[in-house]
Amino acid sequence: MNTNFALLARFESPTVELKQISQEFFGVTPKTAEQRAKACDFPVPTFKLRDSERSPSLVKIEDLAAYIDKRHKEAKQDWLSVNG
Repeated sequence: MNTNFALLARFESPTVELKQISQEFFGVTPKTAEQRAKACDFPVPTFKLRDSERSPSLVKIEDLAAYIDKRHKEAKQDWLSVNG
């Protein structure tokens, strides 16, 4: 199954709030994720729909899917180099 479609089905939206995915996919608290996003030090691009501090940071599902696929490819190459 395509990672992008699986994430779209799960979150039912082309975007997801950073706080919804920070712990599960990146292993950091929402607060840490927000701080790293503000510093442009987060593994995927984040954005806000409004120029407001209260506006939630969002991530496009396609960017999250690309990140997951990239990390999987790297891990698979490492695994194959040992077990190949």
